[in-house]
Amino acid sequence: MKFTSSLKLKLIYVFRINDAEHQGCLKIGETTSDDENIWGLEPNSKALNDAARKRINQYTQTAGIRYELLYTELAVYSRNGIIQSFSDAEVHNVLIRSGIQRKTFDTKNKANEWFVTDLETVKKAIAAVKEGRESLKAGEITHERSPIVFRPEQREAIDKTKKQFRNSNEMLWYAKMRFGKTLSALQVVKEMNFTRTLILTHRPVV
Repeated sequence: MKFTSSLKLKLIYVFRINDAEHQGCLKIGETTSDDENIWGLEPNSKALNDAARKRINQYTQTAGIRYELLYTELAVYSRNGIIQSFSDAEVHNVLIRSGIQRKTFDTKNKANEWFVTDLETVKKAIAAVKEGRESLKAGEITHERSPIVFRPEQREAIDKTKKQFRNSNEMLWYAKMRFGKTLSALQVVKEMNFTRTLILTHRPVV
């Protein structure tokens, strides 16, 4: 007879959504894994990433949201020879005490795991939790913007528009909702060095 532990190993994950609304924001969450082999794995190992994606997909796929997983780490560490674990809430608290702004996108479901920060600052907050510190030092907080990585279909739309604008002044994107039209259009503006831009929409609540 094989006995298995009912305890599941916990991990922390960090991801972003590459659209205008979530620009500059990262989400720090946690999940568990049934895979006993993840014990001792390095950050961003395949098994950790798979467990994180399984959890993230549960609340993003139904809404058709595309995300980019940036970081995963086992939420277990050793201090003074004692194995301990930590939660995403502890990481959140370090960020808040360090003056990092929290961003709430869904007030109904209290989706408040988003922060206006960069990945390096989040990693340092995780390290601070392990060290028993309540906040980061001023020199540990960075303000680098996480680069926007356009999806292949967005990049294609941007490049085709730039080519079209060399010979004409009109371009129609037949794209579905949440495609990232505004963000992609702003990238066209940036790459073509336009100085004046007017964006119109008939559905500002979307």
